[in-house]
Amino acid sequence: MLEKAVFFRGASKADSLPQSVVEIVLSGRSNVGKSSVINALCSQKNLARTSKTPGRTRSINVYSVAMRKWIIDLPGYGFARVSRQEKDLWNKMIEECIIQRKSKKVVYIIVDAFVGPTELDFDMAHWLSDYSVPFKIVANKCDKMPKGITEDEIQIKAAECFGIDKVNVFAVSAKKDNGFGKLRIDIVKFLSCKD
Repeated sequence: MLEKAVFFRGASKADSLPQSVVEIVLSGRSNVGKSSVINALCSQKNLARTSKTPGRTRSINVYSVAMRKWIIDLPGYGFARVSRQEKDLWNKMIEECIIQRKSKKVVYIIVDAFVGPTELDFDMAHWLSDYSVPFKIVANKCDKMPKGITEDEIQIKAAECFGIDKVNVFAVSAKKDNGFGKLRIDIVKFLSCKD
């Protein structure tokens, strides 16, 4: 299913998007590797544009997996070198996309496994909880972790940090294309739900 994903459209306003049935929303700080995760997840090297420059994703990028079933890549939050005005627009865009759209959705917060969750990641998790939006954690860049640290240890630590169940944490490396099996299964299950 995910390998058939295609770029659908980019939008600067969530209300300009048509209605979908179900949405997987990827969120995370600037330069955490959201676009790389999308490419690895969908087994396509160039589906999402990647860049070493923080803040490259400046719009809501929508990828269609099946009829009205989407993966949404949001602009990163954090240290991107853009104006305060543009950051404010991004925040508004993120809020509209997650809160105001009525589609069934789950948000995957992508964090840097090596750096660890930042205050901004915790802020996002608290904000989602306040609005009763379900979220899960994807710990990317696991290839940078010291040898001997297991996937299980990464999951347990992240689960403790965010106060969620370990099954809702996925340890991956987009660079090495490792750890995506469980994440793919989880996402496909959600995208396949009937209501």
